[in-house]
Amino acid sequence: MEFWKKHSYQIVRLFVIQIGIAIFGLVLSFAVMTAFRNRSDWLPLLMVSIFSVLFYLFLLYSVAWEIGGKDRLKLDAVHTEFKGSTGIFLALFAEIPNFLFDLVMLIGGILVRAGATVGGSRTFGVGYAPSNFLNSMYTGIIRNLLTATGLSQDASPSYYLVAALFFLASTVPAILTIGFGYWMGVNEKRIIPAKRPEGGK
Repeated sequence: MEFWKKHSYQIVRLFVIQIGIAIFGLVLSFAVMTAFRNRSDWLPLLMVSIFSVLFYLFLLYSVAWEIGGKDRLKLDAVHTEFKGSTGIFLALFAEIPNFLFDLVMLIGGILVRAGATVGGSRTFGVGYAPSNFLNSMYTGIIRNLLTATGLSQDASPSYYLVAALFFLASTVPAILTIGFGYWMGVNEKRIIPAKRPEGGK
């Protein structure tokens, strides 16, 4: 709880970014599905999804770098040793809502796979609605991955379990990006070095 008290603003800020991009991804996905209603929309939806995810990760990286940069100034001021796990913990706390909804989906998927189809599908649905919204930027990617598996929602008891695992896996890029961005910020490193002013050494 001490970590939450110390970093609550940054954690909430990272989660708010996800909500904003989720709305952005939802709008783009809806526009694509509407435009390609009578044709195959898998490729445009996939492209929009990839663009949304990359934009999302870029924003996460930028904010995580900024947080790390500010923490570096604090660490230098009080001569405190840098803890490399801070960025990962920021990411894990920010992803808690996703973990909770994905866990409910996973439990539902396990129940369906075990034969409790009605109870399992209902449990899955409880987690699916909010998780699908929070991960709207991944809609095209997850949809195409599920299609590639060949599993059917009506015919395969494994469909719900695999879908839940895909949603759970979608948290990994954000966690890695935030952790990496924070580490880069603390160490004052940039992917693209800042251009030095003319005449500078």
